[in-house]
Amino acid sequence: MQGLMKTPLSPAPNNIYLSQKSSRWRTIGSMLGLVTVIFFYVNTALFIVSGFIDSNLNGILGPSDPLQVMIGTLCSTPFLLAFILLRKPKLAHVVRIEPSNQGTNTHLIAPSTLIQTPMQTSLKHHLVHNTAPLQIPPLKQLWLIFFFGTLISTICMIPILISSTIWAVLLFLLIAIPAWIIGFSTPVFAWWATSNEYFGLQTTKRQGEWMLIAGMLSTFPALVINSLISPIIITFLGISMDGVESLGYGMILFLSAPIGEELSKALAILFLSRFIDSGKRGFQIGFSVGLGFALLENMSYILGALLSGESAALSFILTTVLRAIGSIPGHATWTAISGFAIGHHISKNNHSKSLIDGIYVKKKITKQESQWALFDNKTGELISSSSIKPQTVLPKWLSAGKDKEIKITKSPTLAIFIAIFCHAIWNGTLWISGRIFIDSPILIKIVIDLVLVTTLIVILWFILRRLIPYAVDDRNSLLS
Repeated sequence: MQGLMKTPLSPAPNNIYLSQKSSRWRTIGSMLGLVTVIFFYVNTALFIVSGFIDSNLNGILGPSDPLQVMIGTLCSTPFLLAFILLRKPKLAHVVRIEPSNQGTNTHLIAPSTLIQTPMQTSLKHHLVHNTAPLQIPPLKQLWLIFFFGTLISTICMIPILISSTIWAVLLFLLIAIPAWIIGFSTPVFAWWATSNEYFGLQTTKRQGEWMLIAGMLSTFPALVINSLISPIIITFLGISMDGVESLGYGMILFLSAPIGEELSKALAILFLSRFIDSGKRGFQIGFSVGLGFALLENMSYILGALLSGESAALSFILTTVLRAIGSIPGHATWTAISGFAIGHHISKNNHSKSLIDGIYVKKKITKQESQWALFDNKTGELISSSSIKPQTVLPKWLSAGKDKEIKITKSPTLAIFIAIFCHAIWNGTLWISGRIFIDSPILIKIVIDLVLVTTLIVILWFILRRLIPYAVDDRNSLLS
C-alpha cells in the first residue's frame, strides 16, 4: 500500500438514501434501558445537591455534608457514563464506487483499507448520520399490552390482599417487576406512538429519542425545586409542612410543582431548539417532552403503589389506569401548549435572520443528514422513505373537528403561564378536596376523589381533542 494516496472523506450528496430495516420494538427496548439509567442518575444526583443545600432534608438551609456529596458523586458517575455511552452519535460510513476512465483500479481508505476493482473506477466515501426513522409499535398493541398486563398483574396481587401466605407473597414477588415495567412504560409509549402516527411529522429515531430524554432529564431541576428549594422557602416563611393537608404541603402541590415542572420542561424544549422549524414541530416536541417527564415520574408512582403492602392490588390498578388516561396526557398537553408557542417564536426568529441575510428560508435546516428508505424486515418491501410526506388524518377520539378547535397562543410567556395554571388547577383541586373532607369516612373520601379525578380527566380530554386539530394544521404554523 506504500505509494498509494489515501482518498479523503467528502460531503455526502443529497440524493443518498440509507436502507433501514423495520425494528419497532428495539426502540422501546433502548428507551427502557435509558429511562432506568436516567432514573438512578437523577436520584443520585439529587443526593449530591441536597448534600450542598440541606443534607438532612428538614426544610432548613444547611448543613452541608461533604461525605454525602462524595458518596452521591461516586454513585451517580457510573450512570452518567452509561448515559453518554448509550447516546453516542451513530454514523454510517458510505463508500461509493463508479466506473471512470480517469480512475484507478486500487483505492486506499484511511487507516488501512484497500479496495481493488477489475476496471478503472473513482471512489468517494462519506460519514453521515445514520438517521433511521422513528419507529414505535402500533398504539393498539401497546394499549392491549397495558390493559391485559395491568389486569393480569392485579389478579396475581389479589391473594396478598386476602392473606399473606408464603404462596401469595411469592406470586406477588414474581409479578412485581413485570407489573412495574408495564405499568409505568406502556401507556407513555402508547401516547408517544399516537403523536408519531397522527401529528404528520417525519421524525428520526434519534430526534424522537432526544425529545423523550429531554423530558426525563427535566425532572432533575423540577426535583431540586420541589424537594429542596421550595421546602426551604416555605419553612423560612413560617408556613407549616406537617402532613399532606398542611398549607405548606399544598403549596408544593399547587404552586411549586406546576411552576418548577413547567419551567423545567420549557427549558427542555429550548434545549431541542435545533429540531424546531415550526409551531407544529414545537407542539410535537412539547408533547414528547411532557411524556418523557411523565415516564420518569411514573416509575416512582407505580413503584410506590406496588410497595403499599396488602393494598398493592387496588393501589396498583388505580394508579396505573388514572395516570394512563389522566396525568400522562396532562403532562403532554400542558407542555405541548408551551412547545407550540416556543416553536413559533424560534421559527419566526430564524425566518427574520434569513431575511436579514437576504436569503429566504422556509424551514430551518440544522445539519446535513442522510435520507432513509425503510424496508420490511421479513418481506424486504419498501414501507416508506424520507421523500414521502406523511398524511395527517386524525381519528375522532383524538379530534373534536376543525369547527371546535381551540386556538393556541403564540406568546411563549402566556403559553407557559397557561401550562402552569392548568397544572396548578389539576393538583390544587385534589389537595383542596383532601383538606375539606379530611374527617370524612375513608369510603366517602375515595368516592369523592374518584369523582374529582374523573371530572378532571373529562375536562382534559375536552381540551386535548380541541388543541390537536389546531396544532397539526400547517396553516396555523405559518409565520405572522
